Amino acid sequence: MKRNFCGSTPTSECTNVSNKRQKNQNTRMGQSESGYVASKDFETRSDACSGQRSAVPLAVVEEILLNLPAHQVVQVCRLVCHEWKELVDSAAHWRERCRTEGLQPYDASRPPEDWRLFYFLSKFRRNLLKNPRAEDGLQAWEIVQNGADRWVTERNRNEGDRWATERNRKLFPENTVTRCFVTYHSQCFKEQLIDLKKEGYSDAFMDQLRPRIKISDWYTPLSDYGSQYWLSVELLDQEKNPIRTYHPYKVFFQQGSDYPWCQITYVFRDYGPGVRFIRFTHGGMGWSGIRVTNSSVEICPAAERLRCTKPNLLKNPSAQDGLRGWKIVRSGGDCWVIGENWKPIPDSVTSCFVTSYGLCLKRQLIDLNKEGYSETFMDQVQPHIKISDWYGPRWDCGSEYQICVELLDQRKNPIKTFQPEKVILSFKSSEQWCEMSHVFKNYGPGVRFIRFTHGGNDTQFWAGHYGIRVTNSSVVIYPADERGTSRMGDCSRWR
Repeated sequence: MKRNFCGSTPTSECTNVSNKRQKNQNTRMGQSESGYVASKDFETRSDACSGQRSAVPLAVVEEILLNLPAHQVVQVCRLVCHEWKELVDSAAHWRERCRTEGLQPYDASRPPEDWRLFYFLSKFRRNLLKNPRAEDGLQAWEIVQNGADRWVTERNRNEGDRWATERNRKLFPENTVTRCFVTYHSQCFKEQLIDLKKEGYSDAFMDQLRPRIKISDWYTPLSDYGSQYWLSVELLDQEKNPIRTYHPYKVFFQQGSDYPWCQITYVFRDYGPGVRFIRFTHGGMGWSGIRVTNSSVEICPAAERLRCTKPNLLKNPSAQDGLRGWKIVRSGGDCWVIGENWKPIPDSVTSCFVTSYGLCLKRQLIDLNKEGYSETFMDQVQPHIKISDWYGPRWDCGSEYQICVELLDQRKNPIKTFQPEKVILSFKSSEQWCEMSHVFKNYGPGVRFIRFTHGGNDTQFWAGHYGIRVTNSSVVIYPADERGTSRMGDCSRWR
């Protein structure tokens, strides 16, 4: 006799229960993916489907459930019978689902109490800022300081509107963002206050797991006039008192330079218990102001999964082996030297390369074939190529930073180039580190080498080593459709 998937012989009572379940399915589908609601009436009647010995071992059922989408497991499979409900509700199921999908806490010594909640919050990570791209005017933003000319936009400037938005005049990376917020002349700041509990992150979850909090913001000057950009992000307690603050130095744009969109990122970690709110504030000023857009605040409960790639293709990226691996292109002033980091940098990098009063440039040439990336792979897959570089000034001297990364053909002729405007950091800037990053995509066939060149100098022409510092540089390759988050076990199919 044919058995139902619950593992028992069909009976009229079980059939009736199944029909009633079908009628109520639309109502149940409306429940949240992490809900625990099931009627007592259903649990009583479902015993009829599990009264006989199961024909399918529970271990097999568990394996089947682990290979189904999580939302179907919660909304459908959990309602089949009592045994399945117990499996879906068990911590073991969600712990194993997290393990197989590579979702693990950053700190293994603090495992989550609720693995199901951890799974869904990790899997469906989202931007907690509302209206980050100016698509809804200034909705959701609180104006903290409104300069003499206020925040305005090209679209409504002539109409006299107090607040509005503007279309991007400069192409945003990947052309994914089309609008931005604009300041003019005097200081303009706006902010959002994020209530973590209202966003689904309970007090217990934040205090026990202390997930990493990643912030990001994009900015660029409005025109070729000088301007400045400012950012502050605070983790607040229940009384809205700061527990931790990220407040990097102001970024000054010199007059007469055409700068691209720049990104600033930071990750809060090990901030302790008590975080209940996040306050995100940014803005700037200048003759024609600053533009900001695509801001984000994300809670990251799970550790980032390993990329399907070799490690960083640059040798000696953080000055741990002196200048080994680098070709010196320019060594002006008192030449390149190695220094210790005065301020910490992500990944606990402790040393850096330091420039002098004359221009200092250094370079590495990466042979992709020698690194294991065949011509066929590069031409057919055209994987994403992500470059990253960290730079920081001294507080007591102005400095200048520059970078150029080229994708080269077999004859070492450039196919694609990333060379943003020089970054000029003023005297008395904070000694915070800043990241410059870019992703090459859709660059076409023929890429065989990558040439990475960076450096700078000080702007005061002081003897010694008061110029820009660089470290933690990287060139990483990953398949485009994997978005850099594949587990290491999947690498073989790409190589």
